[in-house]
Amino acid sequence: MYIGRFAPTPSGGLHLGSIMIAIASFLDARLNKGLWHLKIDDLDRFRTKQKHIDQIKAQLNELNLSWDNEIIYQSRRVERYEYFLNQLKKTKKTYICSCSRKKILEESESGIDGLIYPGFCSGMNYKNEENNSIRIAVNDEPVILKDGLQGEYKQNINNEIGDFVIKRSDNIFSYQLAVVIDDHIDRTSHIIRGSDLLESTPRQIYIQRILGFKNINYTHLPTLNFQGRKLSKSNGDNYLIETQPKNIWLFVLKLLNQKLPARNSSLNSIIEFAIKNWDIKRIKQRRFIEIDDYIRTS
Repeated sequence: MYIGRFAPTPSGGLHLGSIMIAIASFLDARLNKGLWHLKIDDLDRFRTKQKHIDQIKAQLNELNLSWDNEIIYQSRRVERYEYFLNQLKKTKKTYICSCSRKKILEESESGIDGLIYPGFCSGMNYKNEENNSIRIAVNDEPVILKDGLQGEYKQNINNEIGDFVIKRSDNIFSYQLAVVIDDHIDRTSHIIRGSDLLESTPRQIYIQRILGFKNINYTHLPTLNFQGRKLSKSNGDNYLIETQPKNIWLFVLKLLNQKLPARNSSLNSIIEFAIKNWDIKRIKQRRFIEIDDYIRTS
Protein backbone atom coordinates (compact mmCIF):
# COMPACT_ATOMS: atom_id res chain seq x y z
CA MET A 1 0.00 0.00 0.00
CA TYR A 2 1.16 3.51 -0.80
CA ILE A 3 1.83 5.51 2.37
CA GLY A 4 3.29 9.00 2.07
CA ARG A 5 3.84 11.80 4.53
CA PHE A 6 4.61 15.47 5.06
CA ALA A 7 6.94 16.23 7.96
CA PRO A 8 7.39 19.92 8.81
CA THR A 9 9.52 21.24 11.66
CA PRO A 10 7.44 23.61 13.84
CA SER A 11 10.05 26.35 14.14
CA GLY A 12 7.78 28.64 12.13
CA GLY A 13 4.92 28.61 9.66
CA LEU A 14 5.15 27.06 6.20
CA HIS A 15 6.85 29.06 3.48
CA LEU A 16 6.24 28.50 -0.22
CA GLY A 17 8.89 25.79 -0.54
CA SER A 18 7.28 23.75 2.23
CA ILE A 19 3.84 24.28 0.71
CA MET A 20 5.13 22.99 -2.62
CA ILE A 21 6.45 19.80 -0.97
CA ALA A 22 3.16 19.34 0.89
CA ILE A 23 1.11 19.69 -2.28
CA ALA A 24 3.36 17.39 -4.32
CA SER A 25 3.39 14.63 -1.70
CA PHE A 26 -0.37 15.00 -1.18
CA LEU A 27 -1.09 14.71 -4.91
CA ASP A 28 1.15 11.69 -5.35
CA ALA A 29 -0.55 9.90 -2.45
CA ARG A 30 -4.05 10.72 -3.65
CA LEU A 31 -3.34 9.72 -7.27
CA ASN A 32 -2.06 6.37 -6.00
CA LYS A 33 -5.08 5.86 -3.69
CA GLY A 34 -2.74 5.93 -0.72
CA LEU A 35 -2.53 7.47 2.73
CA TRP A 36 -0.98 10.85 3.44
CA HIS A 37 0.28 11.39 6.99
CA LEU A 38 1.14 14.62 8.74
CA LYS A 39 4.16 14.16 11.02
CA ILE A 40 5.39 17.00 13.21
CA ASP A 41 9.16 16.86 13.67
CA ASP A 42 9.13 18.33 17.17
CA LEU A 43 11.99 16.45 18.83
CA ASP A 44 14.09 19.59 19.24
CA ARG A 45 12.32 21.25 22.16
CA PHE A 46 14.45 24.38 21.78
CA ARG A 47 13.04 25.10 18.30
CA THR A 48 9.49 23.81 18.70
CA LYS A 49 6.60 26.10 19.60
CA GLN A 50 2.93 25.15 19.90
CA LYS A 51 1.87 28.31 18.07
CA HIS A 52 3.83 27.16 15.03
CA ILE A 53 2.21 23.70 15.13
CA ASP A 54 -1.18 25.41 15.20
CA GLN A 55 -0.14 27.69 12.35
CA ILE A 56 1.00 24.76 10.19
CA LYS A 57 -2.27 22.90 10.74
CA ALA A 58 -4.25 26.04 9.90
CA GLN A 59 -2.27 26.60 6.68
CA LEU A 60 -2.80 23.02 5.52
CA ASN A 61 -6.51 23.18 6.35
CA GLU A 62 -6.87 26.45 4.45
CA LEU A 63 -5.34 24.76 1.39
CA ASN A 64 -7.67 21.73 1.77
CA LEU A 65 -4.66 19.47 2.32
CA SER A 66 -6.39 16.88 4.48
CA TRP A 67 -4.19 14.30 6.17
CA ASP A 68 -5.18 10.76 7.11
CA ASN A 69 -5.41 9.46 10.67
CA GLU A 70 -4.13 11.35 13.71
CA ILE A 71 -1.18 13.72 13.53
CA ILE A 72 2.12 12.02 14.36
CA TYR A 73 4.40 13.76 16.87
CA GLN A 74 8.03 12.74 17.21
CA SER A 75 8.10 13.97 20.81
CA ARG A 76 5.76 11.11 21.75
CA ARG A 77 8.10 8.43 20.38
CA VAL A 78 11.19 8.85 22.52
CA GLU A 79 10.82 5.38 24.02
CA ARG A 80 10.69 3.84 20.53
CA TYR A 81 13.83 5.72 19.51
CA GLU A 82 15.57 4.47 22.64
CA TYR A 83 14.55 0.90 21.84
CA PHE A 84 16.00 1.01 18.33
CA LEU A 85 19.11 2.81 19.54
CA ASN A 86 19.70 -0.15 21.82
CA GLN A 87 19.24 -2.46 18.84
CA LEU A 88 21.95 -0.53 17.02
CA LYS A 89 24.23 -0.76 20.05
CA LYS A 90 23.94 -4.54 19.90
CA THR A 91 25.49 -4.47 16.42
CA LYS A 92 28.67 -2.95 17.93
CA LYS A 93 28.52 -0.19 15.33
CA THR A 94 27.91 2.67 17.78
CA TYR A 95 30.28 4.50 20.08
CA ILE A 96 30.32 7.41 22.52
CA CYS A 97 31.87 10.64 21.27
CA SER A 98 33.21 13.28 23.67
CA CYS A 99 34.42 15.72 21.01
CA SER A 100 33.50 19.34 21.53
CA ARG A 101 32.06 21.37 18.70
CA LYS A 102 35.18 23.55 18.82
CA LYS A 103 37.50 20.56 18.33
CA ILE A 104 35.50 19.32 15.36
CA LEU A 105 35.40 22.80 13.80
CA GLU A 106 39.13 23.26 14.19
CA GLU A 107 40.30 19.82 13.08
CA SER A 108 37.83 18.64 10.43
CA GLU A 109 37.62 19.17 6.70
CA SER A 110 34.51 20.40 4.92
CA GLY A 111 32.32 17.79 3.25
CA ILE A 112 29.18 17.73 1.16
CA ASP A 113 26.91 18.28 4.16
CA GLY A 114 28.95 19.98 6.86
CA LEU A 115 32.23 18.81 8.34
CA ILE A 116 33.64 15.30 7.83
CA TYR A 117 34.10 13.70 11.24
CA PRO A 118 37.68 12.30 11.43
CA GLY A 119 36.81 9.55 13.89
CA PHE A 120 38.64 10.95 16.92
CA CYS A 121 36.61 8.87 19.40
CA SER A 122 36.34 5.69 17.36
CA GLY A 123 37.88 2.83 19.32
CA MET A 124 38.18 4.84 22.54
CA ASN A 125 35.47 2.76 24.28
CA TYR A 126 34.13 5.56 26.43
CA LYS A 127 31.44 4.38 28.86
CA ASN A 128 29.76 7.58 30.05
CA GLU A 129 26.98 8.82 27.74
CA GLU A 130 26.10 11.85 29.89
CA ASN A 131 26.83 15.11 28.01
CA ASN A 132 28.35 13.08 25.18
CA SER A 133 26.95 12.18 21.78
CA ILE A 134 26.55 8.74 20.23
CA ARG A 135 27.83 8.10 16.72
CA ILE A 136 27.35 5.23 14.32
CA ALA A 137 30.39 3.85 12.56
CA VAL A 138 30.15 3.69 8.77
CA ASN A 139 31.98 1.58 6.21
CA ASP A 140 33.76 2.39 2.98
CA GLU A 141 31.08 1.01 0.69
CA PRO A 142 29.13 3.61 -1.34
CA VAL A 143 25.39 3.89 -0.86
CA ILE A 144 23.55 4.15 -4.16
CA LEU A 145 20.12 5.77 -4.28
CA LYS A 146 17.85 5.64 -7.32
CA ASP A 147 15.86 8.79 -6.80
CA GLY A 148 12.47 9.27 -8.45
CA LEU A 149 13.52 12.63 -9.93
CA GLN A 150 17.23 13.22 -9.42
CA GLY A 151 18.25 9.82 -10.84
CA GLU A 152 21.14 7.80 -9.46
CA TYR A 153 22.89 9.40 -6.51
CA LYS A 154 25.98 7.79 -5.00
CA GLN A 155 27.64 8.67 -1.72
CA ASN A 156 30.56 7.22 0.20
CA ILE A 157 29.50 8.13 3.73
CA ASN A 158 32.90 7.32 5.18
CA ASN A 159 34.73 9.72 2.86
CA GLU A 160 32.11 12.43 2.53
CA ILE A 161 30.42 12.51 5.96
CA GLY A 162 32.25 10.28 8.42
CA ASP A 163 30.76 8.50 11.41
CA PHE A 164 27.64 10.51 12.18
CA VAL A 165 25.68 11.41 15.30
CA ILE A 166 22.52 9.46 16.09
CA LYS A 167 21.98 10.92 19.57
CA ARG A 168 23.16 14.39 20.49
CA SER A 169 25.08 15.41 23.60
CA ASP A 170 21.95 17.25 24.84
CA ASN A 171 20.15 13.87 24.87
CA ILE A 172 18.04 14.62 21.78
CA PHE A 173 17.86 11.92 19.11
CA SER A 174 19.23 13.03 15.77
CA TYR A 175 17.08 13.66 12.75
CA GLN A 176 18.88 10.88 10.88
CA LEU A 177 17.87 8.21 13.39
CA ALA A 178 14.41 9.49 14.31
CA VAL A 179 13.19 9.83 10.73
CA VAL A 180 14.23 6.26 9.90
CA ILE A 181 12.36 4.86 12.89
CA ASP A 182 9.31 7.01 12.16
CA ASP A 183 9.08 5.77 8.59
CA HIS A 184 9.43 2.17 9.78
CA ILE A 185 6.71 2.55 12.41
CA ASP A 186 4.38 4.36 9.99
CA ARG A 187 5.09 1.88 7.16
CA THR A 188 5.99 4.80 4.90
CA SER A 189 6.51 3.58 1.35
CA HIS A 190 7.09 6.83 -0.56
CA ILE A 191 8.84 10.03 0.51
CA ILE A 192 8.67 13.23 -1.50
CA ARG A 193 10.76 16.04 -0.05
CA GLY A 194 13.21 18.79 -0.99
CA SER A 195 16.56 18.16 -2.68
CA ASP A 196 18.27 19.92 0.24
CA LEU A 197 17.81 16.59 2.05
CA LEU A 198 19.32 14.47 -0.72
CA GLU A 199 22.73 14.34 0.96
CA SER A 200 21.08 13.05 4.15
CA THR A 201 19.32 10.13 2.49
CA PRO A 202 22.30 7.73 2.24
CA ARG A 203 22.76 7.98 6.01
CA GLN A 204 19.13 7.02 6.49
CA ILE A 205 19.42 4.12 4.04
CA TYR A 206 22.53 2.96 5.93
CA ILE A 207 20.60 2.84 9.23
CA GLN A 208 17.63 1.13 7.52
CA ARG A 209 19.90 -1.64 6.25
CA ILE A 210 21.52 -2.25 9.63
CA LEU A 211 18.11 -2.49 11.32
CA GLY A 212 16.66 -4.64 8.53
CA PHE A 213 13.95 -2.16 7.56
CA LYS A 214 12.22 -2.14 4.18
CA ASN A 215 13.39 0.07 1.32
CA ILE A 216 11.58 3.34 0.68
CA ASN A 217 10.93 5.09 -2.64
CA TYR A 218 12.53 8.55 -2.49
CA THR A 219 11.86 11.55 -4.71
CA HIS A 220 13.73 14.78 -4.02
CA LEU A 221 12.11 17.83 -5.60
CA PRO A 222 13.99 21.02 -6.45
CA THR A 223 14.18 23.49 -3.60
CA LEU A 224 13.05 27.06 -4.22
CA ASN A 225 15.54 29.91 -4.47
CA PHE A 226 14.48 33.54 -4.19
CA GLN A 227 16.88 36.33 -5.12
CA GLY A 228 19.77 33.87 -5.19
CA ARG A 229 19.18 32.14 -1.88
CA LYS A 230 17.13 29.22 -0.60
CA LEU A 231 13.74 30.07 0.84
CA SER A 232 13.95 29.92 4.61
CA LYS A 233 11.79 30.59 7.65
CA SER A 234 14.73 32.38 9.24
CA ASN A 235 14.75 34.84 6.34
CA GLY A 236 11.10 35.71 6.86
CA ASP A 237 9.92 34.19 3.58
CA ASN A 238 6.39 33.47 4.82
CA TYR A 239 5.25 36.60 3.00
CA LEU A 240 5.59 34.75 -0.29
CA ILE A 241 2.41 32.77 0.41
CA GLU A 242 0.20 35.53 1.82
CA THR A 243 -2.41 35.15 -0.90
CA GLN A 244 -5.60 33.21 -1.63
CA PRO A 245 -5.44 29.37 -1.44
CA LYS A 246 -6.56 29.09 -5.08
CA ASN A 247 -3.67 31.27 -6.19
CA ILE A 248 -1.21 29.27 -4.12
CA TRP A 249 -2.38 26.02 -5.71
CA LEU A 250 -2.15 27.45 -9.23
CA PHE A 251 1.29 28.92 -8.57
CA VAL A 252 2.65 25.67 -7.12
CA LEU A 253 1.26 23.62 -10.03
CA LYS A 254 3.03 26.03 -12.37
CA LEU A 255 6.30 25.63 -10.46
CA LEU A 256 5.94 21.85 -10.73
CA ASN A 257 5.27 22.07 -14.48
CA GLN A 258 1.85 20.43 -14.11
CA LYS A 259 -1.23 20.88 -16.26
CA LEU A 260 -3.23 23.89 -15.10
CA PRO A 261 -7.01 24.09 -14.61
CA ALA A 262 -9.01 27.15 -15.53
CA ARG A 263 -8.18 30.11 -13.27
CA ASN A 264 -11.86 30.63 -12.46
CA SER A 265 -12.17 27.10 -11.02
CA SER A 266 -13.14 26.62 -7.39
CA LEU A 267 -10.52 25.41 -4.92
CA ASN A 268 -12.06 21.93 -4.79
CA SER A 269 -12.17 21.77 -8.58
CA ILE A 270 -8.52 22.80 -8.79
CA ILE A 271 -7.53 20.05 -6.37
CA GLU A 272 -9.61 17.41 -8.18
CA PHE A 273 -8.06 18.46 -11.49
CA ALA A 274 -4.56 18.43 -9.98
CA ILE A 275 -4.99 14.90 -8.58
CA LYS A 276 -6.38 13.53 -11.83
CA ASN A 277 -3.60 15.10 -13.92
CA TRP A 278 -0.68 14.71 -11.51
CA ASP A 279 2.44 13.53 -13.33
CA ILE A 280 5.66 13.63 -11.35
CA LYS A 281 7.61 12.95 -14.55
CA ARG A 282 6.71 16.45 -15.77
CA ILE A 283 8.92 18.00 -13.08
CA LYS A 284 12.32 18.98 -14.46
CA GLN A 285 15.36 17.20 -13.05
CA ARG A 286 17.25 19.88 -11.15
CA ARG A 287 18.30 20.71 -7.61
CA PHE A 288 16.64 24.14 -7.30
CA ILE A 289 14.16 26.48 -8.97
CA GLU A 290 14.73 30.23 -9.17
CA ILE A 291 11.26 31.60 -8.55
CA ASP A 292 11.87 35.31 -9.14
CA ASP A 293 10.63 35.16 -12.74
CA TYR A 294 7.64 33.01 -11.75
CA ILE A 295 6.59 35.62 -9.20
CA ARG A 296 6.88 38.49 -11.68
CA THR A 297 4.78 36.73 -14.30
CA SER A 298 2.04 35.38 -12.01
